[in-house]
Amino acid sequence: MNSLLTAVRGHLEAGGALEGTSVDRITVGKRVVLVELTADDASEPTLAGLAHRPRGVPPSPTPRTLEDLLEPLAASAGASADDELDPIAGSRSASSDGAERFDRALAVATLNALSVPFLEWRDGDPMALLEPSVETIATVGLFRPAFRKFDDVDVRVIERTPIDSVSTPPGVRVSTFGPDEAERAMTDADVVFVTGSAFVYGGASRYVDLAPSSATVVVVGATASFLPDPLFEAGVDVVAGATIDDPASVREAVRDGECGTGLHDRGVRKVYVAADRPSGLRLDSETNPTTDER
Repeated sequence: MNSLLTAVRGHLEAGGALEGTSVDRITVGKRVVLVELTADDASEPTLAGLAHRPRGVPPSPTPRTLEDLLEPLAASAGASADDELDPIAGSRSASSDGAERFDRALAVATLNALSVPFLEWRDGDPMALLEPSVETIATVGLFRPAFRKFDDVDVRVIERTPIDSVSTPPGVRVSTFGPDEAERAMTDADVVFVTGSAFVYGGASRYVDLAPSSATVVVVGATASFLPDPLFEAGVDVVAGATIDDPASVREAVRDGECGTGLHDRGVRKVYVAADRPSGLRLDSETNPTTDER
């Protein structure tokens, strides 16, 4: 599979999204990064995008152009740009991976900002809209707050780092797996949720490929708020991201170290778009409850 992120960049370039657009400011928080873009002639409102910030000390701040921010996603980076930092590959130094992941986070946030004019979202959170018939779900990433929205379901969590214990409500049964056990974890799953953070840490294409053909695949999180077409073409059924209603308020929240619910209370809204009407989710529900996301 060609790099999903490189494909997103290609779609945006073809649509003229990069023309006449410059970097306004970059805000680095404890858990997220925010990229704000502006039209060169100031004729359009600020475009803003968030992405998960990987742990570690970020590189020293330097002026960055739009091309600088998107450089990690250049076509010349190769067809495996999504997976070159896959945690099960593990051949690079931690410091090298940390710097590359931080640059990747900024690139993804930039894609999210550039995608804003091209998106038609629906309000809601698919993680809170499981059909009662769903018996097994697999999640790439540990979505602790989501467990309280589940009922009578087996949850198989795929995580990069070991999980000591997971507190769950009655009826929610959790088992944990490492990235190298992803295929086994996804076997017979009705719904597979893939955290948008996988586009920062690596492995996103691999996880999408491993999902059973019978499963509904949902890419979820503010990090995955970019043009969804390449994801749909790769087999993803739903993209559940976030839209920024108040960039100035969100900027202050990021500076304050907020993430998840803290951002949703200060100008970030959960949204989604579906390729079709997928099974296992009540996407036509009039009530769209929400839960925390990565």
